[in-house]
Amino acid sequence: MSPEPTINVFTARACAAPLLEAAKLFENQSGVKVQIGQCSRHCASANAEEAVGTVGGDDDFLQEIADAGIYDLAIAGAEYLLDDGEVRGIIAKGRRRLIALRRSAILVPSRNPARIARLKDLARPGVRIAVSVLDCLKGVWEDVCARAGLLAEVGRNISFYANGCISIVEAVAKEKVDAAFGWTAFEHLGEGRIKVIPVPAKWSISRATSIGMLARAGNTRDAAGFMDFLTTPEARAIYRKYGWV
Repeated sequence: MSPEPTINVFTARACAAPLLEAAKLFENQSGVKVQIGQCSRHCASANAEEAVGTVGGDDDFLQEIADAGIYDLAIAGAEYLLDDGEVRGIIAKGRRRLIALRRSAILVPSRNPARIARLKDLARPGVRIAVSVLDCLKGVWEDVCARAGLLAEVGRNISFYANGCISIVEAVAKEKVDAAFGWTAFEHLGEGRIKVIPVPAKWSISRATSIGMLARAGNTRDAAGFMDFLTTPEARAIYRKYGWV
């Protein structure tokens, strides 16, 4: 009996929930096993970790993929990460597919003690704000606030530089800050401990959750089939359920 066909997929932790559900559906339809590895860098642990010194320590999203040497596909929370991967020879040139988008949002603790209700509230004196200096959220606060004409005012209130998505959610949930910049899809990560306030469309930005083929992928045929599956209406419906668009 021939072995069951298998593909190995690496994902950023904040992108894992809809992927796990979509992978099960693909397995049932295709008979191809999908093994999923989630980011294991310390910045992906459930800690409100502040960036100190070298951003992200010695961690590198792309290097973790390359060092593992087992993956066929990789999912990132922003296209620029796959751009970097192509330049470094980790992601195959031109072998990527857009799955869905995430829209910018303000994250606040479930109690919302600072009574944050809109973007302009982040400019009030004394409001403590967290921003991420790593991965998919890097620079998002600047893009949003520049559109709204609040760059200087909000910038003065940044008090916490987080190491990525999980860190920023934890900083908000544990009330280390009054608010943070994140994505609307983060609501499920907070497990009821945070509230998500969408940024109005005229100031909002979106970034892509995309999947790329690794330059050294093994099972390229089935990997390409899974990439195509993730762009189908039934797969994208799963992502919508988790807050993607």
